[in-house]
Amino acid sequence: MKMSRVLPVVAFLPTLAALSSAPAYAGDFGCKVLLCILNPQGWASVGECVPPVERAFRMVAHGEPWPQCPEAGSSGRIGYEKFKPCPDGMIAVSSETESSGSDNSSRSQTVYKPDSNGAFCAPRNATYASWGTNRGGSGYGTRPTSAVTPRERRTEPNYLDLTTTDGKQRFWFDLSRYQ
Repeated sequence: MKMSRVLPVVAFLPTLAALSSAPAYAGDFGCKVLLCILNPQGWASVGECVPPVERAFRMVAHGEPWPQCPEAGSSGRIGYEKFKPCPDGMIAVSSETESSGSDNSSRSQTVYKPDSNGAFCAPRNATYASWGTNRGGSGYGTRPTSAVTPRERRTEPNYLDLTTTDGKQRFWFDLSRYQ
């Protein structure tokens, strides 16, 4: 994290404590959440941050937008990515079963096709038809699926892309307990 972001957050923590006991204004909530999220030690490390950030998570989990802080010129975009990226040299793929032949000599083959949301990773330099298994066939034109591996799931699949006057930053979290 840039030092320019750390100093304003650290300097504002006493003000944050004062805001929690002062009468609330419409913009205060979003700004309080913003300052808490930007805390370099994490939002949960400051007791005054836990209630507003958890409230923001509950709001988002129930379909409301991320709270804004117009005074800071910030905006937030919520997203979800179930899986971590594939390792270098691999691409995300999903599996499909393809059938061919007549009813008497039907063959089915599992193929893996490029898919940014796919649950598997496969070598980048192969074509999708080169991964797969034939059931009841000779395996002609296919390679073993051992080159295809499951993608690692994220423990915190939700994210906030926060844009401020200092740039963009992504924060990962898990909304499942707030639903």
